[in-house]
Amino acid sequence: MIPRIVVTEHGPYRVEGDVTIHDVEGGTPWDAGSRCLCRCGGSRNKPFCDATHGLKGFDGAESADHAPIAERRTEYPGDSVTVYDDRTRCAHFGQCTDRLPRVFRADAEPFVDPHRAPAGQVAEVVAGCPSGALAYAEGSDPEPVEAAEPASITPIADGPYRVRGSVQVIGADGRPYERRARQTLCRCGQSGNKPFCDGSHWYAGFRDPLPAELTKRPATVYEWAGGLDALRRLTARFYQDILTEPDPILEPVFRGMDHRHPEHVAAWLAETLGGPANYTREHGGYEHMVAKHRNLGLTETQRRRWLDRMIDTADQVGLPNDPGFRSTFVAYLEWGTRIALINSQPGASVIEHAPVPRWGWGQTPPFDPQPWDDPDAAERGRRRYAEEHPAEPPTAEPRAIEPHATLR
Repeated sequence: MIPRIVVTEHGPYRVEGDVTIHDVEGGTPWDAGSRCLCRCGGSRNKPFCDATHGLKGFDGAESADHAPIAERRTEYPGDSVTVYDDRTRCAHFGQCTDRLPRVFRADAEPFVDPHRAPAGQVAEVVAGCPSGALAYAEGSDPEPVEAAEPASITPIADGPYRVRGSVQVIGADGRPYERRARQTLCRCGQSGNKPFCDGSHWYAGFRDPLPAELTKRPATVYEWAGGLDALRRLTARFYQDILTEPDPILEPVFRGMDHRHPEHVAAWLAETLGGPANYTREHGGYEHMVAKHRNLGLTETQRRRWLDRMIDTADQVGLPNDPGFRSTFVAYLEWGTRIALINSQPGASVIEHAPVPRWGWGQTPPFDPQPWDDPDAAERGRRRYAEEHPAEPPTAEPRAIEPHATLR
């Protein structure tokens, strides 16, 4: 199958065919069968998509030109090398202006003057252009020279995906972009030339890998639920309804219930979901919970009824209903009620001693936006840069990433 990258509508890049996907360090990550790469900049599992684009309302509309490259590029003929420049694909890495500034001049016209350096040097720098905006031809042959490389995708630290090899990029509407050997695809979600990179990651402050100063401790499931007050509302309403509304399945289990039982269950849930260890300190922890369930002889019907009513009560008292929290919360209730069912059987062999379980987010951590997740982040960055550099020539643009040594 021809190596392809398919842009999905307001979603990830779908990689098809024989394409090697690297991580930021250049290693080959295990992708567990996933071939969808993050395009919105928000995934908690970069470079792979985790559906955060849906949570942040990502606008992935494409604006890049589908026309042939030859219709857009500017020719700069030299003595034995011709440089082609397609400005619509420039990602503003600055590697050309840094490595050979006498030829590639950000503050002068024409931008490229291939006469000012040996043809070999010019060709070497052009070949290092990651976006493919620059290309070169030798002698009288107008065909651009490109090295044959295997198809690969590498996310550049704090920057776009570097695509090498002849990989076909297909737009969300099914139209292909002209195939080229070097491309950079936006992965910050901010480019004004989607799906290609235009350097907006630099203005938006996109970071990946995430530096320590931007690493946030995610809210615990307990905190996300609303803390102890929310769990107290949940258990108080739950047990009140069981005892005041006839429930032939559960009422026999809780007949004569200690009036403090709802508070105890709230404390257990709080500690289990990452809150304070009050149940362990004040009520005896895991051992106390096991003792309370021994020889109750609970049935599967009762377990299912308890679970269904608890989920309904969570709705009634306004616990968060986002998919991440609810899937985590219900997963714990399923697990916990099944353990309670087993431990309640007469003569059951139970684990006598253990800590109160700690239940985390698993595969559904909450979405905690970073600065670049704001859709206006790049535009604000451009305005800020213009205000801080008022005397800079209008043709000069900041480099979009450092260092460049990894791009050569």
